[in-house]
Amino acid sequence: MASTDSNILLSLAGVCRDYLSGETQVRALNNINLTIKRGEFLAIMGQSGSGKTTLMNILGCLDTPSSGSYSVDGHQVNALNVKELSSLRLKTFGFVFQRYQLLANYSAQENVAMPAIYGGMEKSQRLALAKKRLAQLGLTERSGHRPSQLSGGQQQRVSIARALINGAQVILADEPTGALDSASGQQVLALLKQLNRDTGTTVVLITHDALVAQQANRIIQMKDGHIISDSSQHQLPSDTPAPLGNCTPAAPLQTNTKQHIKCYPRISLWESLCLALGSLQANLFRTLLTLLGIIIGVASVVTMMAIGDGGKQQVLQRIEAMGTNLLQIRPGGRNIRASGEIATLTMEDAQFLTQLPGIADVSPEREARTTVRFGSNDYSGRARGITPAYFSMRNWEIAQGVFINNDDVERYSSVIVIGATVAEQLFPNTQNPIGEYVLMNNSFYQVIGTLKAKGASAGGRDIDDEVYIPITTAQLKLFGRPYLSSIIVKVSSTDLLPTIEATVTQELKRRHGREDFMVRNTATLVEAISDTQDTLTWMLGSVAAISLFVGGIGVMNIMLVNVSERRREIGLRIATGAKPSDILRQFNIEALMVCLLGGLIGVGLGLLISLVLQQAAIAVAFSLAPPLLAFTTSLLVGVIFGYAPAHKAASVNPIQALAEE
Repeated sequence: MASTDSNILLSLAGVCRDYLSGETQVRALNNINLTIKRGEFLAIMGQSGSGKTTLMNILGCLDTPSSGSYSVDGHQVNALNVKELSSLRLKTFGFVFQRYQLLANYSAQENVAMPAIYGGMEKSQRLALAKKRLAQLGLTERSGHRPSQLSGGQQQRVSIARALINGAQVILADEPTGALDSASGQQVLALLKQLNRDTGTTVVLITHDALVAQQANRIIQMKDGHIISDSSQHQLPSDTPAPLGNCTPAAPLQTNTKQHIKCYPRISLWESLCLALGSLQANLFRTLLTLLGIIIGVASVVTMMAIGDGGKQQVLQRIEAMGTNLLQIRPGGRNIRASGEIATLTMEDAQFLTQLPGIADVSPEREARTTVRFGSNDYSGRARGITPAYFSMRNWEIAQGVFINNDDVERYSSVIVIGATVAEQLFPNTQNPIGEYVLMNNSFYQVIGTLKAKGASAGGRDIDDEVYIPITTAQLKLFGRPYLSSIIVKVSSTDLLPTIEATVTQELKRRHGREDFMVRNTATLVEAISDTQDTLTWMLGSVAAISLFVGGIGVMNIMLVNVSERRREIGLRIATGAKPSDILRQFNIEALMVCLLGGLIGVGLGLLISLVLQQAAIAVAFSLAPPLLAFTTSLLVGVIFGYAPAHKAASVNPIQALAEE
């Protein structure tokens, strides 16, 4: 039970602390009853294994008793939650460690100011206060130096200044002179005595050295987990150690008559960002290696999806060159061959279709393989009999000369328009073909125009290896029969395609008496190819996303290594008042910032690679979605893969961490 004496600051009653060593239970503290008053300077003395360090950890709220009760300034520690314990450490205790425990990448001033971060103190205010504390300890000229630039005595004075930054009521000094020469040790002890004398700060000195202990006003000697003497009470009875399991039961918790402990909120997001940036900068090379995995992953996603979208657009452009509001009618149906007498599409069918509502234009066609000759140059390509409507419906553009017109169709003119591939083969060396005569199927045709190149069709066929003559001339001179290879119908609106398709099918079936034709909808073809290209694009993106996933695993692995290497730093932050949630947030932000920076650089790199590929004539399409998707995914990678290391950091045992070499 907590004492009612208002002068008593720390009170332990029947405190025991047990540990498991393998399968053996070891008792480090056994029935400790101790009260420490405000303003005392006492030394807890004992050899290694006597339990003095365990007692210090319990006094500083870094550890909890296995049984018994402990109160700090009237607050029952047993009843405090994690936030309240952190706040109690923050304002009540200051730790001075044997190995100083200074952060190597912080200056002396920043080391001193570090605990004040968790008290919510503004940066300018805490740095000014840290400089003042250093000045009080004679380290004004050393405030900007890092620990490696300070002597052992100076480092220990920095750790004392750090212990005082939050106005600690109790200084817990664990072997503060153990790593110092005798002169530096005496200076540190003199400082502690002066603090106790001038400010009334309670000082608890942990030592195994009798000469050091003699500097205190009260000496408590421990052995095998017991207090065997207390100079304030003269010689204590030499009790036989109590057997395991016979510790005094914990005192029942009493209603605390004092004010509740002020729980400080989590440090601000800005402070967390600053801490994370500082940590990333301190391990710059490792940070760059971690960034590299995310950069490659994000850049791959952006580039692959840009290539996929570019390929899709290229294919769709070629299909759209044929027209997206077209119906193609071809002879033949189920179990009917599209040749001979049964190929029954005729010019009369084409003329009939022009009268149907909703149809903007009709282009009858007849095609066959043929050989075209000019001089000594031959070219085997495709000849197509057409009407003038064909060129507008197929979005052809003229390179030289003119298109076939209605007069050419009515007069059975022997004129020809040739594709770019045919023109290149028949008229090499940039010879102008306009006005020249070519021979085809034993008849001469005058070249009146050449078409601009379009390249390959969606199926990979060269569109430019064709020649075009009037449909009437083709039926008379080239084919000798009145049948058509196809009829292309242009619908006035794409929305009407399904309706017009049904109407055309019904009317032609009525005219022919049977369905000896096939109607194809180019919009359906566009949709099918678009879906296929989308699938391929996402497949490329998924393959690239694997590298982003691997980069995320790399982030997690590096962060886990980072946590392992920074255990002492984490333990120090917790000991000086950081809450587990502060540590969790800091490490989460570190992982998130790595992925944020990696995502931004990766998006930029991916766009740059895409531009280079575009200059190399590779089809690439830019849109907002792929970079946004890749960047968002990189942030999710940071959140998901950063949580495990952050949780591990927040779960670090400060006692074990600070004891590590």
